[in-house]
Amino acid sequence: MKVITIYGSKSDLPFMEPARVYFAEHGVEHEEVVYSAHRDLPGLIEYLKELEESKTKAVLLCVAGLSAALPGVVVMNTSLPVIGVPVPCGPLNGIDALLAISQLPGGVPATTVGLHKKTPLNAAMAAHRILKLAE
Repeated sequence: MKVITIYGSKSDLPFMEPARVYFAEHGVEHEEVVYSAHRDLPGLIEYLKELEESKTKAVLLCVAGLSAALPGVVVMNTSLPVIGVPVPCGPLNGIDALLAISQLPGGVPATTVGLHKKTPLNAAMAAHRILKLAE
């Protein structure tokens, strides 16, 4: 069991540093990849297909700003739990990302964390708690 963080952009990597620290401090296996739902949709779909075929057990953190399409695309292409992580960026400082994730339609079961300076830590802690269910 591990946490896989999928970033919509390399520029979002520094934002999630508190999550990396949390995972290291708590011995949580963690992997990071970058796939944009807009700029590399075929690559993202292929990655998720391979992840499903591998039968990997993981919680997916989907880090995205602006329109935040990533969590919705990911949750529709995997059976793994998905936590959307809105990034405070752009003209609305992340409100658009938060709403895009939290207002996904029925049948698109992604969850999200709030939008504030502890967002990365809350996402890491939530993913870790989900992993503990398998212990």
